Amino acid sequence: IRGEVSFPHATLGKRIYDYILTPVFNEHNEVEAVAGVTRDVTERRIWEESLEKASEELQAMNEEMATTNEELSDANDGLTAANEELAKLNKQLYNARKKIEENEDSLRLAVSAANFGTWRIHSATREFVTDARMKELFGYYPHESLSIEQALAQVQEDFRSYVSTKLENAIYNKGDYDITYPVTGLHDKKLRWLRAIGNLKSDSSGQFSAFTGVVIDVTEQQLENQRKNDFIGMVSHELKTPITSLFGYLQLMNDETGKGENPLMDHALEKSLKQVKKMTRMIDSFLNVARLESGKIFLNKTDFSVNELFGELEEELKHIYTTHLLVFEKGQDISIHADREKIAQVINNLISNAVKYSDHNTLIKVSVELSGNFLAIHVTDSGIGIAAEDLPRIFERFYRADSAHTTAGFGIGLYLCSEIIGLHNGTIGVESEKGKGADFYFSLP
Repeated sequence: IRGEVSFPHATLGKRIYDYILTPVFNEHNEVEAVAGVTRDVTERRIWEESLEKASEELQAMNEEMATTNEELSDANDGLTAANEELAKLNKQLYNARKKIEENEDSLRLAVSAANFGTWRIHSATREFVTDARMKELFGYYPHESLSIEQALAQVQEDFRSYVSTKLENAIYNKGDYDITYPVTGLHDKKLRWLRAIGNLKSDSSGQFSAFTGVVIDVTEQQLENQRKNDFIGMVSHELKTPITSLFGYLQLMNDETGKGENPLMDHALEKSLKQVKKMTRMIDSFLNVARLESGKIFLNKTDFSVNELFGELEEELKHIYTTHLLVFEKGQDISIHADREKIAQVINNLISNAVKYSDHNTLIKVSVELSGNFLAIHVTDSGIGIAAEDLPRIFERFYRADSAHTTAGFGIGLYLCSEIIGLHNGTIGVESEKGKGADFYFSLP
């Protein structure tokens, strides 16, 4: 028999012994004694246990290392894929940079060929960066610095406040900036008409914006337009006198004969008076265009009630536009500070436009609404509508949509409306689809 046994030692503590017991037989083959041997195996057992524990720890380390190797292998695969993707992105970035550089070169060539001046304004610091052409247009030498205040000082006095207001509104209120104004060069004293177009872009940090744009010398075009306007004004003025006389004579004849004795004559006179009134309004429009372009239209602003204006227009226009159902929707009694006569002219022009392009016996609605610090007036019809491609140019001078060519007109009514509202620092617009009517509106502060 072989085994191990542990028991405490008086001085050494717990000890482990192994033993071997062998039976001793007599002549009768009977066990008469037991012989045995024992030894202290405590140190060996401690060493074996330590070795077993170390083996287990080594096995665990091997397993952990195997897992780590697998993870490293996966990481290496991922890193390889990431490097390949990064290489692809770097190539795309390189191509994009190359494309941007090509576009910048093309833009520089285009700006140079078009003889534009360029500028940039930092909305926070108001730093004004300009190129040599920009300085030249304001009469400065290329080596001289040019600030916003210095540039405004070269704008003719009649336009200076207008340009300054539009500039500040564009930088800090994201307003539109496409204006034409005259300047006198600082050194050359040369009069130039400039058209400035700007665009506001916010920085990715959101802390400031960059206002960039171009300036174009439009002196020749402006002088040509001035000659046209002078001619239009002269012809319109010359026509005004005979038309006024003709209207007076027709009115006198109508007073004398319009007693029901000759229905045919009464009808002819009535039609003639309407046509003369139409010609008078047309001549007035041409005169207004000429005055507007020459800067001779001035605003006479007063405080007035919108509801009262609606009431007067409704009473006047219902006798003129008898072919349509004209409805003025009066809301809250709002008072505004504006040129009453010119705002009435804008509403009248928009109504006249709606009458032209909508069927008889259809509704034309005039309404008002208050949104924040702005008052908006809408003129809505259910007429032929406006094609999408015509909408961006509908307020340009002499522009007429393709669908409007079958209707008489010169394309100046909406242009006049736009300019009058612009003089009030307001906005004008239209929402329309072809065949679904139109909603013209303008808002005033």
